[in-house]
Amino acid sequence: MSLVKYYDKGTLRIIGFASLVIIFSMLLIGAIVYMFTESGVVKKLKEKDLPSIAQAMAAKVDGRIDRAKETSFVLAADPDVRRWLQDGEAAGEYQERSLQRLTTLVRQFGYSNSFIVSAGTSKYWGENGKLLGSVSPNEQADRWFFDFLASKQDIQVNLDYNKERGQTFVFTNALVKDGDRPLAVVGVGLSLEDLAKEFQQFKYGETSRLWLIDPKGEIVLAAETSDYGKQIGSFLDGNIVSQLLEQASPVSQTLEFQNPDGELTDLISYPLTSTNMQLLFQIERQETVSFLSRIKLNTVAVSLISFVLILFLFYYVSHRLANPYERALQMNQQLERKVKERTQELAERNEKMMDSIDYAKRIQESLLLRPQEWTTATKEHVLIYKPRDGVGGDFHWVKPLPGGTLIAIGDCTGHGVPGALMTMLAISLLDRVAEEGYAEEPARVLGELNRLIKKTLNQTEPNGLTDDGLDIGICYLSEDRTLLRFAGAKCSLYLRDDRQGTRVLEGGRKSIGYRRTPMEYPFVSHELRLQPGTSCYMATDGFFDQSGGEKGYAFGKRRFTELLDRYGHSPLREQADLFWHEFQTYMGDEAQRDDITLLAFQAS
Repeated sequence: MSLVKYYDKGTLRIIGFASLVIIFSMLLIGAIVYMFTESGVVKKLKEKDLPSIAQAMAAKVDGRIDRAKETSFVLAADPDVRRWLQDGEAAGEYQERSLQRLTTLVRQFGYSNSFIVSAGTSKYWGENGKLLGSVSPNEQADRWFFDFLASKQDIQVNLDYNKERGQTFVFTNALVKDGDRPLAVVGVGLSLEDLAKEFQQFKYGETSRLWLIDPKGEIVLAAETSDYGKQIGSFLDGNIVSQLLEQASPVSQTLEFQNPDGELTDLISYPLTSTNMQLLFQIERQETVSFLSRIKLNTVAVSLISFVLILFLFYYVSHRLANPYERALQMNQQLERKVKERTQELAERNEKMMDSIDYAKRIQESLLLRPQEWTTATKEHVLIYKPRDGVGGDFHWVKPLPGGTLIAIGDCTGHGVPGALMTMLAISLLDRVAEEGYAEEPARVLGELNRLIKKTLNQTEPNGLTDDGLDIGICYLSEDRTLLRFAGAKCSLYLRDDRQGTRVLEGGRKSIGYRRTPMEYPFVSHELRLQPGTSCYMATDGFFDQSGGEKGYAFGKRRFTELLDRYGHSPLREQADLFWHEFQTYMGDEAQRDDITLLAFQAS
């Protein structure tokens, strides 16, 4: 039977017309989808993709520069450096400490160089801790120093491309002042060679270009090493260059133009927050929307196939979309995708947080580690220092002074970064009190420190915003190392020698700085004559309060005294290893509860 027997001519016309309408609708929908897709791709490129790439790379450059600025500020605020410059750069302990800071910045923190240039003597000290020469206003190479002094700025950032090394360096200069009088310019230099490699990884496709330019249009960093040192005008039209450089301050802007080959090109300019440089990212439009050409070829085929697929639409709707099991699988996939995105977001945040904590740890260690002072103050010393969270609230401190030395350990409120901030405050105030003439009487040092902490943190009133402080034990050793005075705030001093065994000098029952500690609380000093070979021990609560053993009890002071009796005859360094082995064995699988500090020393 022919089809005409089932359908009359009118019916066939309707079917044919309907088919043409469907095919035309599909073609029209395809054309509209293509136009919207192209518009959306270009919009996403300009508003998201290009800014995201530029912002990510700018953040990396700003991160390097901000870290260098922070380091320069820390060096400029160093009390030893300021004291040395105020003394006219005289040889001595302040000079040795200051020059040691320069070498430490290069060896431990990865900077290319560091420097101190005196405003009074014009002497130039370099990262090797040696005098490299002096600066002169008549030398063009030294003009940066005098221009910076004349600018009266506290910090300055310079990026410079070195043609001989084929690298770009960033220099951060910070001003050291005595009141309003400039003492010196200090700073660090950092190579951006690793950023140049990351520039290459950020390239998108074959035609993209990534540049970092200065206000004059010189390329100081680029994905292509051959671009270094060239003017941006070598690659871009003059009108585009004018739009980029004529701004008083660089702004973020997206531009499009035709290159010499007539290809439409997109360019984004993104300013750095740390300096007046700007990042440029350029890519040809055809490369970003090349996948759309395949859409053109597939639109017709899809339109023709769509008519056939419509016949199976009901089947698809009834047996696929409405199928509960299929819908459950789709929902599960959506949930998995959201969990994966959230996990990635949390991982990125955790990485940033750990980077910050690691950098804070290096800053705290630079303040605490004073090997030369310890060697000068004692015959021998050992230290067990284990912050719970990388950085913490425990600290150890030594302060050589005329006539003797102060030695202390402390346990500030909190752990991690908050605790580390309290240690910086406590160390700063200890330095201040020690230099005000209270050093020979540890009890007076604790009393003055108590008053300063309470005033600094506004804890003199019962209803203050904070209630923070510290436990501390502090010793004063006379210059001949025979006289020891000790005072403690909830911290005791343990003494041991072969003749008298183990003794304990108890500290006071009040901590330092807390609201419940009276402003004029009377701390008490203990005084004794040290015999040769006498070992002195101080520890924070983290050592005594650590739980462990079969019943999960605290380690306790009794076990610590037993350790002194058992191993006190051994050399100090062997004692430290034995103590820590016993401590870890007792702790077992228990987590570390607090920051741990144990200090042992022999005066003579």
